[in-house]
Amino acid sequence: MSCDASSQKSFSLRRAAIIGILLVPINCYWVIAAELRWYVVLTLNPLFVTPIFYLFALCGVNFALKRFMPRAALKPAELVVIYVMLVMSCTVATHDFIINLISLMPWPAWFATPENRWEQNVFPHLPRWLLVWDKQLLRGYFSGSESFLDPQVLAMWLGPLAFWGLFILNIGWMMLCLNVLIRRAWIDETRLSFPIVRLPLEMTEESLAQRFFASKTMWLGFALAAAINILNGLHEYFPNLPHLQTRHTWIVFRMPPWSAIRGFCTTFYPFAIGLAFLVPLDVSFSCWFFYLFAKAQAVIGYQLGYGNVPDFPFVTEQSIGAWLAFGASLLYMSRRHLLRAVRVALGPPDGTDRGEPMSYRTAFWGFVAGTVVFFSFWCAAGMSLFWAIATTAAYLLLSLCITRVRAEAGGQHTVWDLEPMNLMRLFDSRLVGNANLAVGALNHWYWRLNRCHVMPSQLEAFKLAQEHGLELRRLVPPMLGAFALSIVCGMWSCLDILYREGASKCLGFAYWTGIESFNWLESSLGHGFRVEASRWSAVCAGGIFVFLLAWLRSRFVWFPFHPLGYCIGPALIWLWLPFLIAWAIKLVILRYGGLRMYRRALPFFLGLVLGDYVTGALWSLIGVTWNIPVYQIFH
Repeated sequence: MSCDASSQKSFSLRRAAIIGILLVPINCYWVIAAELRWYVVLTLNPLFVTPIFYLFALCGVNFALKRFMPRAALKPAELVVIYVMLVMSCTVATHDFIINLISLMPWPAWFATPENRWEQNVFPHLPRWLLVWDKQLLRGYFSGSESFLDPQVLAMWLGPLAFWGLFILNIGWMMLCLNVLIRRAWIDETRLSFPIVRLPLEMTEESLAQRFFASKTMWLGFALAAAINILNGLHEYFPNLPHLQTRHTWIVFRMPPWSAIRGFCTTFYPFAIGLAFLVPLDVSFSCWFFYLFAKAQAVIGYQLGYGNVPDFPFVTEQSIGAWLAFGASLLYMSRRHLLRAVRVALGPPDGTDRGEPMSYRTAFWGFVAGTVVFFSFWCAAGMSLFWAIATTAAYLLLSLCITRVRAEAGGQHTVWDLEPMNLMRLFDSRLVGNANLAVGALNHWYWRLNRCHVMPSQLEAFKLAQEHGLELRRLVPPMLGAFALSIVCGMWSCLDILYREGASKCLGFAYWTGIESFNWLESSLGHGFRVEASRWSAVCAGGIFVFLLAWLRSRFVWFPFHPLGYCIGPALIWLWLPFLIAWAIKLVILRYGGLRMYRRALPFFLGLVLGDYVTGALWSLIGVTWNIPVYQIFH
């Protein structure tokens, strides 16, 4: 009996992996087509849109199968495996990752002119093997109506993409090994909330799913969000219909000192309110409070006469210090577990790592190997030993921070403070060196915003699988397989759309990545920059402030400010108001209705997320199928 059960479970996971492998290329092309061609973004939030849509559709199919063909119905574990594979594909084939890379690679060759003198000043410092250089073969890329499968075009792209593909694959492996080393400390011992996991868990866990899909409260939230999206989507084609503004509305302050506030907008995204409702009160409060705190610094600084100081109040530099301190505190809090894991990895097997996705020995040496490859890649690209070490250490530290933030707050939007371009700005450009500046600019594409970072998605996958009692080791092959396949499918999709449509017509062509990278490089090589005490003071102030917040929280249970709020708060441009709304509603419910009322209200907010995502996905499908602009739920 047990043998048969084991065989059936093995077959079911095999079936799930096959379904996932078939869906991953479709999902990659769908996401790239929507985001690159029409800038209908589906992956700019940690809970990706398309995997939730697929899961919703599979649950519907499963409901029918259970009634008419019960033996063919997918098991909860199978749904989890398929969902995780689709999530892995969205960490690669996405606006913030592969689109950035493909947009950046031809940038210097195409935009070099006699006036900007890039050929003389910039080209000598760039690693030629990571970029494409034939301007004639790039005409189709920018104008369209050509095929990238032309042998000459394909040969131009194949070499650089192979190097970048290995680099990306190494990131996925390195992050997986690091997750194995910290998983038990953050999931089993600390028991973090993992807000991102809640909706897919409710949809897949059998007993929860029955209550979830039978809940009238959930369907009320679903219907509200869906009705708003349908109405707003139809308004795009029939302007006489009403429009309910949920996306950003910019607020411009013209009178001083309020004019010092830049980039201030209000949003009312249903999905964001629903996800923020899942976040602990102290965390959600800290997120929106520190966003307004950063704006208040600009106003107060203007009043004190700092209005003309460039970059004041140095929010980026404050964030550099904050993330460094937050990362250091995470390592300190997890030190005992990490030391145990390393001892097990280096010593004889003792069964401590039983139940982990892989043995601690494999994870430790795999992490070491991945780190060496990451470091060696940038050395080969032209970085000095110091800056290659700094880049590697900063990336690993920020990966830990982002993963922790996702596990507690559900999102880490627009985090790029520790990238090499920002770190180099703290030093003298003459000491940094031209080669380091050039390679630092080439780092920008995968550091930019970090909204689809693979490490938190992997840890969330382990959390979801563990809640279903799924053996974690069995999840690793489909995760890595989906990640590797997505690299190829993502690159292919980008080139197919760009050569067919033309970058000049693609609304989601990441021209901002090229502008930010090469304008910074041109300025750094030309005018340069110097060490500024004010920037270093901001870095120190940010780090000290995070340590102070952490100390106060450890001493006083009632202290309301969480250090991660100071880290991510200043960058919550699009989501500070949904955090505020969800915090206020949750506070009132818990204060006057208690935990029972909170549990009764929770399906409504999950329904907001699901309704927003399902209709948003349907609008994007319409746009991709008929190649037309459509309404999008975000941005």
